[in-house]
Amino acid sequence: MKAVLKTGPVYGFSYDEVERPTPKPNEVLIDVEAAAICGTDISYNKWGQSAIDFASKFNVKFPFVVGHECAGTVVEVGSEVNNIKVGDRVALETHIPCGECYQCRTGQAHNCQNMGIYGTSCDGCFADFAIAPANVCFKLPDSVSFEEGALFEPAGVAMRAVEESGLQPGETALVFGCGAVGLLATQILLASGAGRVIAVDIDDYRVEMAKKFGAIGINSLTEDLPAIIKELTSERGGVDFIFEMTGSPKVYETLFDFLRLEGRVVTVGHPGGPVSINITQNINLKGARIKGLFGRHIWDTWYKLAGLVENKRINILDVVTHRFSFSQVDEAFDQVSKGAGKIMFLKEKE
Repeated sequence: MKAVLKTGPVYGFSYDEVERPTPKPNEVLIDVEAAAICGTDISYNKWGQSAIDFASKFNVKFPFVVGHECAGTVVEVGSEVNNIKVGDRVALETHIPCGECYQCRTGQAHNCQNMGIYGTSCDGCFADFAIAPANVCFKLPDSVSFEEGALFEPAGVAMRAVEESGLQPGETALVFGCGAVGLLATQILLASGAGRVIAVDIDDYRVEMAKKFGAIGINSLTEDLPAIIKELTSERGGVDFIFEMTGSPKVYETLFDFLRLEGRVVTVGHPGGPVSINITQNINLKGARIKGLFGRHIWDTWYKLAGLVENKRINILDVVTHRFSFSQVDEAFDQVSKGAGKIMFLKEKE
């Protein structure tokens, strides 16, 4: 079979012939129908410092098959698998829990002490067939397409951000970052009762996408963000809560200026280094609540998201702007720099 590989700590990927894998007793083999590019994959392609740090933390061994956002059909199951069967349509949770540590035993398996990361600690899904532990397979409802299923992992991050925000009907949200997760969060916020979503980016392409989803889109490089926020939230003295989804340390220089007293912040993006925050001014005196976020609740977040997708409350495919096959991997990652929403790989037609 063919797969997209990271062969070493250098720029780029290769698309090569590899042996079709056989599942271990606790694994399944999936015929990959759809997969999507994540920011981590982009980082791995460029192989900068953030990729080096992440790969080191989660024990990368070269070569490995990249990719972790996918959906497909189970075609083989290991001898110890009893909750998944051949023919099941599944999407994959990226965080692989050990099932034994304190977090796993107390409902926090998404942040397991001994966690593996699919497509980093082990081979991923940018391949004709992918191996996955059975305990990270989520059975897709019949009405959910493979393309939608491939987006459940990033949409799950957006879903959990909304869960952690404590959203009350009519509140105003400020979303920094109009990448796929920011756009998905915008959809979910509006479907869940937010009165207003202000979406900020420095890329006009993404700002325009946010506007199409119903947000007030702002390019912070060309527009006066402080003045706009002040005008929109004059009575409250700022927004009710903020999602930080860019991972840019620079955002934190002014982020708390836009937050009302007793407001909330949910941090999703991972800065590439330390961030300076004035604890007294920005948190204590402001009465701010901050929640860091790493992954989805397994499986609570997934079921909530499935309910929104199944009942057409949101259309997560609206974030997809380009589609390629795995053999076009170079073109797909080139498109990232040219402007794109979510980029999807689809199974090649025979």
